[in-house]
Amino acid sequence: MIGHALTEGWELLRRRTVVSAVLAVSLAVPLAMAGFTATLGLWARPLVSLKNERAMVRVLLHPRMDAEQRVSWIDDRTEENPEWSFREVARDELADNLKVWFPYLEDLVEGENRIELPHLVEVTAPVPDEVEKLRDGPAVIAVGPTASIHHVLGRVAESSAWMLGGLSLALLLSAFLLAATWIHLEIFRHADEITIMRLVGATEASIRSPFLFVAGVPGTIAGLLALVSTLYLVRLVANLATAIGLDEPQMPLWIAAAELIAGLVLPVAASAVTLARHARAEDEE
Repeated sequence: MIGHALTEGWELLRRRTVVSAVLAVSLAVPLAMAGFTATLGLWARPLVSLKNERAMVRVLLHPRMDAEQRVSWIDDRTEENPEWSFREVARDELADNLKVWFPYLEDLVEGENRIELPHLVEVTAPVPDEVEKLRDGPAVIAVGPTASIHHVLGRVAESSAWMLGGLSLALLLSAFLLAATWIHLEIFRHADEITIMRLVGATEASIRSPFLFVAGVPGTIAGLLALVSTLYLVRLVANLATAIGLDEPQMPLWIAAAELIAGLVLPVAASAVTLARHARAEDEE
């Protein structure tokens, strides 16, 4: 039976070389993109934890508050929010920072006409958006940005990981449907031959094996093409990540193996399902 499958399958491939090559490339595209998106999803996963990091928010207190009032205000806020931590920034430190951040303010912070700087308190909280409620108090004149870059990056990474995972599954499904459609067309082309073989008593295994072989060869080629393409795409992203100071994405070995296996298994499985449906349809007739 193996010899029959190889002989008949090779004859089908020889007569449909161009179509088989197109099938291999068409299968390689979704497989490569599935492996690529899965690799990016795994690469982004460690960034998801950033959204749970404690973030620091700067709060400006009224400049007329004395030391006792500031201590009392911080104690009250700490009691209300025990998971927060507060650090009062000395005015000299604030003035030095302002001169670094905004050099044109140097005359205002240390010249003869220097202004009275407000008191700055740094609040570290697990949920920075909650610090915004301090704005309602009379002691607070401003609350700094609560959108930490780490939190934003973590949320983007989390949504991206889910999106890339869903896209990978959709691409694998498209590869399966593509193979099933191709085999369905091949069965339609050879429907008369298959019917004659059944009439003369040929077993289902001998009928199906050439088609499974025909699906397996382009599938194997598709897996190899997908692996090479994925490695190339990952290398491009790695170069970009290095340029902006991020860790390079690495393609795990199991994804490489999964691409090779999927390239073979998906079209063969699609062929088996299509052939079984074709056999049931003929039996019902």
